[in-house]
Amino acid sequence: MKNFIKAAGYIAMLLAAYFVFQFLFTYLSYFVITLGMVLAGDAPLGALRNAGAASMPGSLSVWGLAMGLMLSTLAMLVFIHCVKGYRLRWSILRSMSGESLFVSTMLVFSSLIAANIFVQWFELEDNLAGQFDGLTHNVAGAITVSLLAPLLEEVLFRGAIQGYLMRRCKPWVAILCAASIFGVVHLNPVQTVYAVIIGVVFGWIYYRTGSLLSVIVGHVLNNSMATAALLLYGNEDELSFVGEAAPQGAEMVAEVFVFVVFALLSLYFALRLNRIQPPVPSPWKDVSGAVG
Repeated sequence: MKNFIKAAGYIAMLLAAYFVFQFLFTYLSYFVITLGMVLAGDAPLGALRNAGAASMPGSLSVWGLAMGLMLSTLAMLVFIHCVKGYRLRWSILRSMSGESLFVSTMLVFSSLIAANIFVQWFELEDNLAGQFDGLTHNVAGAITVSLLAPLLEEVLFRGAIQGYLMRRCKPWVAILCAASIFGVVHLNPVQTVYAVIIGVVFGWIYYRTGSLLSVIVGHVLNNSMATAALLLYGNEDELSFVGEAAPQGAEMVAEVFVFVVFALLSLYFALRLNRIQPPVPSPWKDVSGAVG
């Protein structure tokens, strides 16, 4: 019970910091933008009392959100480093062989595609589609969504949370707990289910390799390609299965076929990675810089 309370307190501290930083830096960004509007004569002084997205034009609102998320992400990375939850070091670039990096990255991509198709069949609500689209059309937002957010999510949920649990409980418990938390904190039905599924895959890769390198690379490339596609085509519904209506007839058969193909590819890459990796050390340890 004592270990459970300690682990719960540690995770609660990290999640509290995660949400507090987001709130504080987003509000600060809105306040600074509103102050600039007041000084420029575009808003009354009283607007400072209600600084927020609703008090400014859409483009400035997106800038406020984008800058807030960027600053909160950087602050959270520093916080995790300072509390020794996970320390990003240059050694992470040498933490995997070239073959392991390639196979695990392919596992990430094949599982992302399979999970994307699978989640679509449940017709879950996507509450943040408009917000995501706005962020990807903003420089600060695109950088945050494509690079910083994936980096933070892997450092926080795999490195700091799963890594901590790995040293204190069974691997499958640590993987499932970290994946579940990863899904729930997205606060969006379709992202929650999707994130839990890929969180399990990412968690297993981290457990098996002891490195965050491939999941960070895969996560960054996935988000970057989604951002680039939105910038090129500007229609999220045409770029992702997630959130669409369930397909019917021949379309359903085609999607089931594609799902099976990528699910089998994921299984193949997982088995291959398991074969080429050395045995998992006991006790388990991260080879790229986590502590605790």
